[in-house]
Amino acid sequence: MSATTETREFQAQTQKLLELMIHSVYSDKEVFLRELISNASDAIDKIRFLALTDEAQAQGSHEYKIKLIPNKEEKTLTIQDNGVGMSYDDVVNNLGTIARSGTEEFMKELANAGSDASNPELIGRFGLGFYSAFMVADSVTLTTQKAGEDHSVQWTSSGDGTYTVTKNDPTDRGTSITLHLKTPEVHGEGDEATTEKDFTDQWVLKTAVRKHSDFVHWPIVMDTEQSEYPDKEDGDGKDYSAEPRKWMEEETLNSQTALWTRNKEEITDEEYNEFYQKISRDWTEPRDRMHLRVEGMTEYTALMYVPGRAPSDLYTREGRRGLSLYAKNVFIMEDCRELMPEHLRFIRGLVDSSDISLNVSREMVQQDRTIASMRKVLTKKWLKQFGDVLKNDREAYESFWLEFGPVLKEGYHYDTANQEKLSGIALWRSTNGEGWTTLSEYVERMKPGQEEIFVLLGKSLETLREAPQLEVFAKKGVEVLLLVDHVDEFVLGSLQTFNDKKVTDVARGKVDLSAVISDGEEESKDETVDEESLAPLCELLQKTLEAQIAEVRVSARLTDSAACLVSPEDSLSPQMEQMMRAMGQEVPPTKRFLEVNPDHVLIQKLSALAESGANEERITEFGELLYAQALLSEGGQLDNPSRFAKRMATVMAQSLD
Repeated sequence: MSATTETREFQAQTQKLLELMIHSVYSDKEVFLRELISNASDAIDKIRFLALTDEAQAQGSHEYKIKLIPNKEEKTLTIQDNGVGMSYDDVVNNLGTIARSGTEEFMKELANAGSDASNPELIGRFGLGFYSAFMVADSVTLTTQKAGEDHSVQWTSSGDGTYTVTKNDPTDRGTSITLHLKTPEVHGEGDEATTEKDFTDQWVLKTAVRKHSDFVHWPIVMDTEQSEYPDKEDGDGKDYSAEPRKWMEEETLNSQTALWTRNKEEITDEEYNEFYQKISRDWTEPRDRMHLRVEGMTEYTALMYVPGRAPSDLYTREGRRGLSLYAKNVFIMEDCRELMPEHLRFIRGLVDSSDISLNVSREMVQQDRTIASMRKVLTKKWLKQFGDVLKNDREAYESFWLEFGPVLKEGYHYDTANQEKLSGIALWRSTNGEGWTTLSEYVERMKPGQEEIFVLLGKSLETLREAPQLEVFAKKGVEVLLLVDHVDEFVLGSLQTFNDKKVTDVARGKVDLSAVISDGEEESKDETVDEESLAPLCELLQKTLEAQIAEVRVSARLTDSAACLVSPEDSLSPQMEQMMRAMGQEVPPTKRFLEVNPDHVLIQKLSALAESGANEERITEFGELLYAQALLSEGGQLDNPSRFAKRMATVMAQSLD
């Protein structure tokens, strides 16, 4: 037949929409290949489906594949498929109107025809995704032949608002898209200059396919050069001094195996572990996994893992976050933070949804209700699974908590809706032995009359176990939780109660254990102390230390130590103040209380001196030492260690005299 060519104009202000597509929708230019491969995959799915009921459609090759043909000399890249192809009207309708999708129309026709659930799951949107080619091409030529038609069609455009369509003689069924590539641009200058990717380079194409289209279930192939050195004449190995034999061979670039699409019962532990290592780049075995399919208003599949150990970038701002997002086996983005909350950022894996468009930018994901729904469900699923492990395998869970517990506790701050669930699975150290405890277990061990859950913050377990603030609790056998993780200050800001029991920091405010009945006691005893007799000493110490402390008062929490420091009820802890200053925030220092033990021999002797009115200078000297010792006992730092050392040496010398 004689060729007939027609020049047409795009509809719907096409030029402006093309510019928007090229410069705004995609942040990475290489996704054009993902889009064109997705369209090719759809074309093969269509012909394979139609061929089941229409013999005319079945004509042509059944060895379905998508082929990439780079040409460095011509600076072109061709993407071929032997799928359903398009007629002249299909080309005009699908490529002449921006955002019209041949795939979408195809699915509507099947639905109207009442086709059953065996319909193909098509992934592309030919009209919109096709135009991503203009990100890398000055012009695009498409040649296509629809099964059963008596002509082929050629479509050509430079993306300038017009295109030409030509009817030609029939060819083989399928579509061939040739991109006349732009010259790769150079960005930056000097040593920092970078050149854009060359999409005639085979390695660039292989990398892009493996990243974006590795799990497309049709083979994506490319002719690559193969070489082999001849055997040595003596038969011992290869002769590398000779010229190698070279030939071109069609190489399959994608794995085609989307493990998550298979039934769980068919997948072995070895296959699950190999897949984890592939997507996570972690060569250890995962600690746990979850493979689920969610159906309903939103349908998706998720395959997720807990790493065997905490990633090295777990606490860095630039570290990996979130899961990879796929749309019907096609990669959309890595580290989609919106799929997983911050306190579950260690989870590795992916989510594949039929309800997410390929043409989705990161900004759109942030506002997508479907993504928000997935995040909510996946979070609850993981918290439940952690709870099941805690219940059924305590040893495994404690090992998990050592690696990821501090991160998971960040959920008290970031995920207030799930605080109750977090409280059910959180583990804590306590004064009740060396092991871990849950809040529920703590409550079960509470003493009669005890109405509060007591905690103490600090830098290390060793320091906390010796903390003077714990002495009265040890005497009465009252358990205290020991909080040493860097997030625990934030946890206390959110964890106000558990099972209607108030959570109380024993280093803040005043302590009253008079209602608590210790082992062997029939009723509580009045353990109040005579504060009046110590008033002169407290006043003298207050005068001496007024620059450092708010008040000197008699303690109800000390039994062995002479003194300790206590923060006001609603103040920041010393650890929080230090953390905020390290982040560059100006935090005025909180003046704390110095509590003295009325039963300690040193305090009694100092009190006698104060009552006599003699040697006030010596009381002042001892007061500064008491403050310094109290600060050191909780792991604090002295402003002037040298002064403390000299003063301590003087007092020691005086005691020898």
